Amino acid sequence: MKKVILIGLFFVLNLEAKSIDSLIKSFQKKDFKVVCQDGMRKFKGGNRDENFLGMVGVACAEIDYINPLADLQKALKVTKAGRNNASYFATLILQKKFLYQFMLDGIDLGYLRVPDTNHILSIIFRNLVMNKYVVKSESPKQLEIKDGDKTIIIYIVNSTPKKVMVDVYNGTGQKVSNHWYR
Repeated sequence: MKKVILIGLFFVLNLEAKSIDSLIKSFQKKDFKVVCQDGMRKFKGGNRDENFLGMVGVACAEIDYINPLADLQKALKVTKAGRNNASYFATLILQKKFLYQFMLDGIDLGYLRVPDTNHILSIIFRNLVMNKYVVKSESPKQLEIKDGDKTIIIYIVNSTPKKVMVDVYNGTGQKVSNHWYR
């Protein structure tokens, strides 16, 4: 009986290792949606390896799946890398919330200071705090930010709930990415 249980346990652990290896390969291929979705299932299933959770969180951040980062950042506290990732995730969550409030409620961001990253939310937040934007329209609200050779257009879509949309254009005016937050 013990032998059957040990064989079963070995089989399950082997499948788990292959599954994580598959997610690492997906991450290297920049298939962030698969890593985020499957990784969050593994996290909810009990995986607490901080290196793995950091990879999952970065993948989620890359596809603007910001809300799950709150759960991940709470679990990252044992290692230095885990704590760094937790701070990064918390920063993105906060910047997303402030962007939403800025666009919908008109709150003043000029007095705020938070860590800076290279994520699009940080780029937008930095420009909003420093008043480096042009109001293109008040109703519906639309802003334009020039950041290096990029032009970032931020606007509200009247859905339920409302969405804040972000379109990023390169120097030639070609749209290179689209993001949305609520």
